[in-house]
Amino acid sequence: MRNDPPVENADHLTLQICTDPWDEVEVDAFVCPTNSAGNMSFYPAAKIRELAGGDVETLVREHTPLAIGAAFVTHAGKMKAKHLIHVPNTEEPGGRVQVEDILRATAAVIVACQVKGFTSVAMPLMGAFETGIPAEEAARAIHSEFRAWRGDKPLRVVFMAKDADEVEVFEMAIEGTA
Repeated sequence: MRNDPPVENADHLTLQICTDPWDEVEVDAFVCPTNSAGNMSFYPAAKIRELAGGDVETLVREHTPLAIGAAFVTHAGKMKAKHLIHVPNTEEPGGRVQVEDILRATAAVIVACQVKGFTSVAMPLMGAFETGIPAEEAARAIHSEFRAWRGDKPLRVVFMAKDADEVEVFEMAIEGTA
């Protein structure tokens, strides 16, 4: 697996940006941004459903509605990640996303990692699409929640960038220029 070099290190937190195929990333958990209904028909959840396998959506939907700020953990199917952390960042499929929703969803990821004992998590950009917020704001919100976290165990966070634009957005958030 090719990861870009770590871009930020602290005693408790290592942040990396990665452009590898999502199904090839070896982490304890891969974050699947979704909606309260657990509908995985919009990107990035649709891509994760395709990579992991269709039964993942069925598992999530059996436990809906999920509140924004809640998380639900499933297996990751055919992906190299061991688990998926499903976090709603909007009420309705394709619904409007706000910065506060991204903050609450990211906080739910952190809690899930602590409760499950995960030491590595892959996080795609969430909330920055047609009905979302600007990518810079989404990346800044995600980064700020992880930077504020002070856990007992070290956590490696891999920001999953689908293209050069997302790499730049994550770099700007980490550098504090977004």
